Amino acid sequence: MKRCTTVCSGRFRVAGFANQPRRWVSYDKSALTKEALLQQAESQLGHDVDGNPLRIDPDAKTVTTAVGSLPISPIMDPAWMKAGRREKKRDPGMISGQFRKKLSNNPFAMALMTPPRRCTNTESYLPRYFLQDFELVQHPEKTAQPWWTPGPSTFDSIVPVYNPGPYSPTSHTKAQEDQSGNAEVDQIPANIPNENGVYTTATESSIVKPSTVDGQPTEVESRHHAPITTYCLSRKSVLQAISEGTGEKVPGRKKPNRNLINKLLAVRNGMAASNVKFNNTVWRSDMADFVLNHQRRTVVDALIHRANRSNSPDSRFLQSVATWDEVKTVDNRGCVLWLSDKVDPVADSFATLDVENVKYWNKMPVHNLTWLLGEEEVQRLRESSEVFRDNQLVVLKLWKSESMRKLHLLLWRLQGYQAQMKRSDKDDKDKL
Repeated sequence: MKRCTTVCSGRFRVAGFANQPRRWVSYDKSALTKEALLQQAESQLGHDVDGNPLRIDPDAKTVTTAVGSLPISPIMDPAWMKAGRREKKRDPGMISGQFRKKLSNNPFAMALMTPPRRCTNTESYLPRYFLQDFELVQHPEKTAQPWWTPGPSTFDSIVPVYNPGPYSPTSHTKAQEDQSGNAEVDQIPANIPNENGVYTTATESSIVKPSTVDGQPTEVESRHHAPITTYCLSRKSVLQAISEGTGEKVPGRKKPNRNLINKLLAVRNGMAASNVKFNNTVWRSDMADFVLNHQRRTVVDALIHRANRSNSPDSRFLQSVATWDEVKTVDNRGCVLWLSDKVDPVADSFATLDVENVKYWNKMPVHNLTWLLGEEEVQRLRESSEVFRDNQLVVLKLWKSESMRKLHLLLWRLQGYQAQMKRSDKDDKDKL
């Protein structure tokens, strides 16, 4: 009887096992020297009958025994061992060169380097920054149906959270700050659930007073993604299409588009997704406004925190200016925060400021906070921060820290979330 191996081999080809890349183990350079490999080979030989250790002659390719020298196996040859091992790459050194330094602190380069993800509703394949992540979680009260909720990628590490220790803000001296230039203390991202079970960024109290247990500081860890995470294009119009796509009315709200909601799970597989019923998930009818308000609230919290830092100069993160020409003279300029009296959604969506006769950062984003944050959040920002209360133009600087880069990215993300390509009839009437 002959064994049929065609089906078995075909199954492995379909599963992709035949095309899996070979994984290599890298070794340190010191472990690949002739002496280190020789010692490793001899350590497995032991001793002869007289109790003498067996020695390998790598040049003659022999091993000494009680009866004389014998040829060694090729697998004990240091040259053969070294040929089959890959040397570990050296760790990257300090960034050198002005271009590389500027690039490493560029928030827009950071956005483009995020791993690509796919939006199943718009068929967009973009870096993850341009997509909004959604997680399927269990409601703390209504356990019968899983709920869709925004993930932590957008709001993670916006406000810095410090660990107590030698690098905490309270232990830093002015001399240490001067030595580090304009580098900020490393941050530890944290997402803390509020009373409604929604994960938000850390509050001011968690930054100033880290949690302790029995007098000992505890580590603050970032929240990981849920087992079922999917992505959708970060545009308000896309989320509105999911929430109000059918136009069918249910008591008090519109019925979400079930086909678009089910597409979020269409590309997911595995044990976690196999137990989820497609038509049983809950999508908030106000998801577009919920995500918008959450982003606005996070931005305002971060700006208030940066503006009210008591252990730093007034112009460390935010610097007020009187005119647009004065913006071009600010050091480490990042973007312009403009508290305008007028709102033009189309013009504000793509507003930039050109800076002439400079090599780097010659085009600055301009964020109209009145349109970007809404009147309610702008009022809270002015009441909580003196720099925004007394000035109309404020420059948000670039800083060598992850939280500052992510603050710039969240502002840009919020602007893209609300961006309008053309004016609607309502905008024309408001302008008149």
